[in-house]
Parts: sequence; structure tokens; C-alpha cells
Amino acid sequence: MDIAIKVTNLSKSYKMYRTPAQRFKELIHPFGKKYHHEFWALKNISFEVKRGETLGILGRNGSGKSTLLQILCGILQSTEGEAVVNGRVSALLELGAGFNPEFTGRENVYMNAAIMGLSQREIDAKYQEIIDFADIGEFIDQPVKTYSSGMYVRLAFSTAISVDPDILVVDEALSVGDMFFQAKCITKMKELIKDGMTLLFVSHDTGAIKSISSKCLLLHNGNVIDYGNPDKVINKYFSMKLENEQIVIKKTLDTKDILSSKYDKTQTFINNMEFQKRASFRRIQNGKASFVNIQLLDEYENEIQFVDYEQNVILRMAIETHEAIETLSFGYIIKNKNGVDIINSNSLIENKWLQKVTKGQRYIIDWKFKASLQHGLYNIACVLSIPIDISVSKVDYCDYVPLAIQFEMGRRKEGELYGIVHWDNKIEIYKDH
Repeated sequence: MDIAIKVTNLSKSYKMYRTPAQRFKELIHPFGKKYHHEFWALKNISFEVKRGETLGILGRNGSGKSTLLQILCGILQSTEGEAVVNGRVSALLELGAGFNPEFTGRENVYMNAAIMGLSQREIDAKYQEIIDFADIGEFIDQPVKTYSSGMYVRLAFSTAISVDPDILVVDEALSVGDMFFQAKCITKMKELIKDGMTLLFVSHDTGAIKSISSKCLLLHNGNVIDYGNPDKVINKYFSMKLENEQIVIKKTLDTKDILSSKYDKTQTFINNMEFQKRASFRRIQNGKASFVNIQLLDEYENEIQFVDYEQNVILRMAIETHEAIETLSFGYIIKNKNGVDIINSNSLIENKWLQKVTKGQRYIIDWKFKASLQHGLYNIACVLSIPIDISVSKVDYCDYVPLAIQFEMGRRKEGELYGIVHWDNKIEIYKDH
């Protein structure tokens, strides 16, 4: 049979009570007044996954992802609909789920593998492979209640893949592991998929989802919002996550291209209310000039929130002057999720700036670069300023937007990038005679 999982009109509801007393009243008078209201964690979910496919599942917290996986694993029963699962299922759900905290790591490995149907001889044959992959050293013989969260997930993942599952279910647990172990797990899952294993993978790491998934499912408030091509679903997820849906009104402006004097450029941009809302956080302005819009685009000028490693991107700034300015400079800072500056560039460094601008002028500035950053979340801050003393970097800030753009950087396909940023190298090798 080619179908590993088939879900048809699946729904799950819970009874919600305002107080414990109402729950008790309904319990002792089951045919009397109803005090509960129904909460639908899932509503009319349908999809299918073939053998050897990977389904990446996305959604905000509370969207129904974990409920869906628990039904597929047989932990919960659905209220309506049907879920058919063909094959042995191994699941990595809540952190530490299935482990007895009083048992040692070794005892938990044997217990979990036995529950999955492996014999003592089969577990003995696989045991060394399990502990080698987990790489937790002498802690294997310590009670798991003494483990860190990272050690928990190392042992849990190693045990889950050891039982040769037909279907592996992973629910966000890998997020607590270090980046090296995460990369190790992704590589291992790809190997198992090549061997015909089916994977259901829940993660907020869209880079991992994109790199491993053949299909994606996007859930929101228990409903399917999108299903199918990973690129399409991930872009939809980012649109919801960042609340960055924009109304585009076509308005052509003949604008002088300040980055090149060779041609005139026609560009469409509006006073974007979503941008103004996003930009309002700790924004600094002096009223002399301001950003009208800031966008992150691919090379075909489509707006994006996910960037592939080494993808060509455009950071587009639409600005407007509110008074005459002798010299106006502009720049951007790319910060990681911890607020650390990674890239800092401005027009003074690039030796390009606006001079003798008049009131009411509008300009479009395109920064074009190849993104070669470590996988993760990044924020772009943008600045307009009037240089006062370039020698000491003294400027008058016209507009500073700390949260202009947020984007996620994808993983490097050829292997993990261990530094924060990569630049191209030219390598020459000479043999010493």
C-alpha cells in the first residue's frame, strides 16, 4: 500500500467549563442543563501522506499541531472523522514523553524499544548504535531526571529512530538541542527518508521544514489554511506570522535612480500602513526626511520573508524629504535574534549619498547583495541621516527604524555554516618541492 497516512474530515473537540463546579454539576446530572461550551482543537482536517514522503506541519502555538499528531499516534481519539495509519509509528512528542524519570537512560532505552516491539536480542544489537548517536557519555547510566533538556532529546531521538519505524513523528522536540545535534538529526532523517520512511515533522524552524519536506500543512485555530508546496505554504505562514499582508496600489513614479545614472527607473510604492505600524517601535525621527516603505525582495522583486542561503536579495528603501537637505545618507544594520550587529553598511562607506535634495522629493534606494548568513532569524534596522562630521561619524538622525524587516535565513545545503557569516575565498595551493 502506497498510502502511509490518510486523514479524512478529522475533528477534535473538548468540553470547556468556566468553573470546576459547573463540571461537577454536569457530571452528576448528565441529562440536565449543559454548562460546557465546545472548543474545536481541530475541524475537518483532510490530507494524505504517501510512503517515503515528508509532511512538514506549520502553525502558531495553539493551532492544533500537537493534537493532530497525538491522534495519529493513538494517544487521543478524534471526535469526528477518520485517521488511518499504516505501519509502525515511532514518535518524539513532548520533551521526555515516554521516559520514566526514575529509570536510567539505559533502562529507558530498553523499555521504550520493547514497547515498540523489539526483542531483547534486537535491542542488544542496536544498543551501541543508540548510545553512540545520543553521545551523552556516562550519563547513560544515570536517572534521566538528572538530564538537561538537550540530553533528554538526544536520547529520545536516538531511541525513536532505532526501532526502524515506518513512520517517524517529530513534534518540535529538536528545538531544544544544540545546532550541531540538530544538523545531525536532519541528516539522519534524510537518510531514513531515502530508505522509504515516512516523516511527520513539526517545527517553527522553517529552514528545516523547507529542506526536508515534500509537502507542508499550515494550521490555524484548528483549520487547514494551506496545504501543498513547501515554498508556497511557508510564505503564507510568514505572512500570517509577521502580520505583513499588504494592499498594493499601482502608482507609477518616474524616479531618478540614485545608484546608477545610466537609466530612469519606474517603481511602484505607497505609504504602507503595515510598514508604519511595524516601524513605530522605538522609531526616532526629526521631521526632515522619512522612510515611506522598506521591503525585502527577491531578484524578481517579489516580497519575501524567508531567504535561501546565498540567495540574491534586494533591500528596497522608499524615502521622502520634508525639507531641503544638503547631504542625506542612508544605511542598514542586520542584527541576529539576540540583537547583535552582524552587517552594518551605509552610503558613506559605499561613497554614494544624496546631495542638494529639495523638499517633497521621493527616492527609491535598492541595496543588492547575496545573503550568506548562518541559519536563523534576523532583523534589519534602517537609518536616514545628515552627516555632520564624517571623520568622527557624527550624524543627525532623520529617521531610524529599529524593526524595519524581519526575515529567516535558510540553511546552507552543502553542510552547516558554523560561523555567523560567510564570504567567498580564493584558495591557491603550492606544492613545496
